[in-house]
Amino acid sequence: MTSIEESSPAIPTAQPIIFVTGTDTDVGKTFISTLLAHKWRANYWKPLQTGIESDDGDSVTVKTAKCDASWMPEIFQPRYEMIKPLSPYKAMDYEPSIDIQLTDFEIPKGSEKAPLIVEGAGGAFVPITKDLKTMTDLMKHLAITNTHRPFKIIVVARSGLGTLNHTLLTINYLENEGLSEHILGIVVNGEKNQGNVEVLRDYGLEILAEVETTSSPASALNFIPPLNGLL
Repeated sequence: MTSIEESSPAIPTAQPIIFVTGTDTDVGKTFISTLLAHKWRANYWKPLQTGIESDDGDSVTVKTAKCDASWMPEIFQPRYEMIKPLSPYKAMDYEPSIDIQLTDFEIPKGSEKAPLIVEGAGGAFVPITKDLKTMTDLMKHLAITNTHRPFKIIVVARSGLGTLNHTLLTINYLENEGLSEHILGIVVNGEKNQGNVEVLRDYGLEILAEVETTSSPASALNFIPPLNGLL
């Protein structure tokens, strides 16, 4: 498929939007999003939050993380917060008044002053609407409606067994959906596994960072490269 192209060149000073997705649920998207927000002096937005019956949500996790006292990300309110810890598509079964549409989502006003980390729910193929639009459709919607800001995608992947299949399928799907030019790279999260990282690089994938999840948020910042030079 043809890549989504920006209709006009990005303004050089425009702050980027970084969409963080994952190869699976619980791969560490929120942990990595927290690191990115602090390292890159960025703000944070989780458009869709499910599972608030069992925890306070990822926005609270990012806000309260003991990471870098010199930067406090501005947290923008989710467009939807849903009770059940399910995909947004299935969570709507328990809240009939909610009918998610892609057009419900727009980048928060006031987010232009700094980079914006946007954390998805689950992986790239998670259904989010009743007509089975996916998280990738949301990425495309946000990219198309924000052509004045660079829009990039980071994929968070596990380091261990199974990550090759999950990561390569995720990247292949994003590319087939026309998002090749928006993929910034992969953050590998977990116990160091040089073999898997080498194979991913053999496939031509950009490994932005290898983060060891046993590290505290403050020390894990050292694994994240500066944003300058990546865009």
